[in-house]
Amino acid sequence: MAKKKFLIVGSGGRESAFASRLAEDTKLYAVIGHENPTIAECVSNTGGAYAVGDPNDPVFVLEFAAKYGIDYAFVSADEPLANGVVDSLLDGGFKAIGGTREAARIEWDKVYSIEMMKKTCPEFTPLYMVASNAKEAAYAISWFQASGKGVVVKPQGLTGGKGVKVMPEHLQTYGDCTYYAQSLLEKNPKEKVLIVERLEGIEFTIMGITDGRNIVLCPASYDYPFRYEDDRGPGTGGMGCFTDRKEKLPFMTDSDLDDCKGIMQRTIDEVSANGMLFKGVLNGGFFKTKEGIRFMEFNARFGDPEGLNILSILDSSFSELLIKIWDGGLSKEDVLFARKASVIKYLVAKEYPESSKDTVSFAMDEDSIRGLDVGIFFAACVRTGRNRYRTLKSSRVVALGATAECITEASDMINDAIERHVTGPLEYRNDIGSDKNLEKLQKTFQ
Repeated sequence: MAKKKFLIVGSGGRESAFASRLAEDTKLYAVIGHENPTIAECVSNTGGAYAVGDPNDPVFVLEFAAKYGIDYAFVSADEPLANGVVDSLLDGGFKAIGGTREAARIEWDKVYSIEMMKKTCPEFTPLYMVASNAKEAAYAISWFQASGKGVVVKPQGLTGGKGVKVMPEHLQTYGDCTYYAQSLLEKNPKEKVLIVERLEGIEFTIMGITDGRNIVLCPASYDYPFRYEDDRGPGTGGMGCFTDRKEKLPFMTDSDLDDCKGIMQRTIDEVSANGMLFKGVLNGGFFKTKEGIRFMEFNARFGDPEGLNILSILDSSFSELLIKIWDGGLSKEDVLFARKASVIKYLVAKEYPESSKDTVSFAMDEDSIRGLDVGIFFAACVRTGRNRYRTLKSSRVVALGATAECITEASDMINDAIERHVTGPLEYRNDIGSDKNLEKLQKTFQ
């Protein structure tokens, strides 16, 4: 039987993970923004084809799909979803898995998302206010100040994980919060600003795989959004992530997990009741606080790096899972996971999350790294020779991942691979999944 033709859209580390899994049993095609080494190799090995262009352009993606007679397309990156790439493919008669633009609004419109939560899950929704102008922003922040609550300022739209600023890590005073909120409104006068109470606790993510009606939750993951060790520095798209051997993380209870499951199912029910098509991944961001679970945000796709963790422990065919999502009738038996912990760590340019002025070269001994049972997921770089690469001027460069019996073992495997087999001016967080960091998390609620 001829292999199914699968199309992926995008060229980050997340799409490298998609490519690696789909290359196991499909003929792979891709629309990529640059010649990502992992994706290009996977496409070549399966006899497929790729095009370098704009993955966010619905017309370009549709024309590529039509040219090669794609059987299934999987779209799971924020900008293509927000730009309606899934809508374009569906209108063109293709089996496109991922949220339509309207369904993906739960990600690209933070105001819409939290107001949906207030309607469907008020008991899990933090205090918030929405500002449309400078006066409303000043009033909202003064209200939080009078209430003695810290503040998080969120742009309404997409910012690649870099626009949300937290008090006091990024904004030291209420005045700084007001200035930042007003600057966002001035920069994007058509958008609003969301001002939310700062939650005390531990932030984590649970991703649910859904056919639009049924949802199966993946193991919970803990992400490291801050740039430097000990959770210092600016927010990023994510420096790394871990999952444990069980569905929940070490600091979670069974009740926490049940609450998250309820929130995710109610959300899918609401999306479906509103007549929107959502086949793909609902990504829930939550806080565990002393008062219980609180909602933080939704994404409409696999997280990055969280998606790399989940695909590294997925113990069944990824292509067959995607087909099941399209066909419907998804059940827990369709989504199996190995009982192992997983860790992902990103290597980045020293300027990250700011764009670099110049590209830099680095070396990576791929065979030796894979010989240590560590996976490689290229992102913002291109190949210049055998084991030689050049970075692009923005975003994360390459992710390394490992699975093991415990989190710290997987973390140590990656650190060892980087120290022995990567050379060049790239940086990473050594402390992701370390004993010290895990002990710190465990003590949060003691």
